[in-house]
Amino acid sequence: MKVTILGNNGPFPSAGGACSGYLIAEGDKKILIDCGNGVLSNLQKFIRIEELDAIILTHLHSDHMSDMMVLRYAVQIKMNRGFGNKPIDVYAPAQPQEEFSRINILGIFNLNPITPELVLNFGKMRLEFKEMVHPVKCYALSITSGDKRFVYSGDTSWNESIIEFSKEADLIMLDAGLLSKDKQSDNVPHLTARECGIVAQKANAGKLLLTHFWPEDDVTNHIAEAKESFSNVEIAGLLNTYEI
Repeated sequence: MKVTILGNNGPFPSAGGACSGYLIAEGDKKILIDCGNGVLSNLQKFIRIEELDAIILTHLHSDHMSDMMVLRYAVQIKMNRGFGNKPIDVYAPAQPQEEFSRINILGIFNLNPITPELVLNFGKMRLEFKEMVHPVKCYALSITSGDKRFVYSGDTSWNESIIEFSKEADLIMLDAGLLSKDKQSDNVPHLTARECGIVAQKANAGKLLLTHFWPEDDVTNHIAEAKESFSNVEIAGLLNTYEI
């Protein structure tokens, strides 16, 4: 499996950056995980839109799904011009209902709700889901291929479930939306970089990628915090590809 970082900011992009979006490739199968603002442009640096087998939206906040509104035009016009002949399969939480309904565009997206019991198979990849803690319904995602496993947290505040869900994963990518100095209370919607390191250490993960950065932060501080508990950590670098 390969993971390409199409966007790593939140809740808005830095200059020249993009919000959450990650391309997963295994063999001839290609899945887009999240589709925040700026992701559609970066996606096309690697594949054609019609090569996508599916899109997984971990949750329906705009910085994780706003480019779906523009992608609809691309898919529709491409289909009208004879490129691609079927809607894209899309999986997303059914709540908030208003946002779910906005992307329920018949003939363009084949929209399906994510539930904790959902299991998806694409080629050699098996996808499983775990609900996280966020102001809207949000799911972490595990992708297994052979003896390799990748886990992505989506957005979440601290909870023990992400540790158990990430156990023994070869690569985990976690929402490091905060530095510890910015966590003023326990009621925050993101993990701190320090908490990400603790998750990776307790889960006995192989490697940790940090993502979802406030655009004005110095990410070297995120690395330093995470390394307090876990040494094999990197920033999820924009347009970088990581092999699992």
